[in-house]
Order: sequence, then C-alpha cells, then structure tokens
Amino acid sequence: MTQDRIRSAGRKLLDPAVKFLSRIGVSPTAVTVTGLLITGVSAFAVVKGEYLAGAVFLALGSVLDAVDGGIARLRSTESRSGAVLDSVADRVGEILVLGAVLVSEIGSRYDLMLYLIPLAIGGSFLVSYVRARAEGEGISCSVGILTRTERLVLTIAGLVLASLAGMVWMVYATAAIAAGSLFTAGQRLAKVYSEDRE
Repeated sequence: MTQDRIRSAGRKLLDPAVKFLSRIGVSPTAVTVTGLLITGVSAFAVVKGEYLAGAVFLALGSVLDAVDGGIARLRSTESRSGAVLDSVADRVGEILVLGAVLVSEIGSRYDLMLYLIPLAIGGSFLVSYVRARAEGEGISCSVGILTRTERLVLTIAGLVLASLAGMVWMVYATAAIAAGSLFTAGQRLAKVYSEDRE
C-alpha cells in the first residue's frame, strides 16, 4: 500500500506536465519515444564514464515515461498498441543503461558485474513476464517489492553515488536490483498460484 501511495503522489506531481503536453497536442507515443531516446543518451553518458550525467538523463527519460500514460488517459486515447510500446520501451531502456554500466569502467574494474548485470536484466524481464502471463490468464499481478519504479530509483542512485562516492556503489545497486527482481518474480509467481487455488 505504501508503494501505491508513493506512486499516486508522484503522478499528482506530474499532473501539470501531463496537462501542458496534452494541451499543446503532444501524443503519448511521441513522449514514449522521446523518453527512450533520452534514456539512450543516458546510456551513452554512462559508457563514457559520465555517471552523474547518465543519472540525470535517466531521471528525465523516466519522468517522460511516467507522463505518457497520463496523457493517454487525459485525452482518452489509451490503446493496446500504446501499452505494448510503453512496455517494450521500458525493457529496452533497462537493457541500454545496465548494458552501458557493464561496458563502462565499472564493468572493467569489477568482474562481479559480468554476473550481476545479466541477473539484473534477466530478473527485471522475469518480473514483467510473470505479470504479463498472469494477466493473460486473467490474474491481476502487480505485487512485489521491486517493480520498475524501484529499479529505476536504485539505478539512478547507484549512478549518482558512483560519480560522487566511488564506482563500487553501482555494484551494490546492481546487486540489489538483481536480488530484488528475482525475489519479486517469485512473489508474483506465488500470487498466481495462490489465486489459482482460490
């Protein structure tokens, strides 16, 4: 419930941006694509070792990702294709940024990242996949301690700390993402089994 309240508060903070972009005629798809492009800039900055800049661009791309759905709801233009595009853009963004971390100096310096990055990416995909399959079977399944919002916060925090306090902090953040994502996928599977028994 706490997570839901935080997300609701975040959506309210973004309401002015949603209303402004909707009023000037910006489409949700344009916002989704722009957000992904900015996330790509974030990944490029990370590869170059500019971790703070990477964090800033990732935060900006994430804000746009949170705005596109609000625009679609406000303009009553929600669609299945838009929802799929949004989900695909989310996954691509995670691959870009975490992949960039792996090929950056952080990945070169810490061999452990060769294992943590694939686990983090795989875990995040499992979280999304379990939900998609569950909802395909008519089971609502958005539970879990580490959804995309929490993963983004950890990634941004890890990049900021890598820039200001040492690259090892991104290793810690990646480990948390990997462990938390796999645990969340397990939570969602458990919910599916629980619902199925009922």
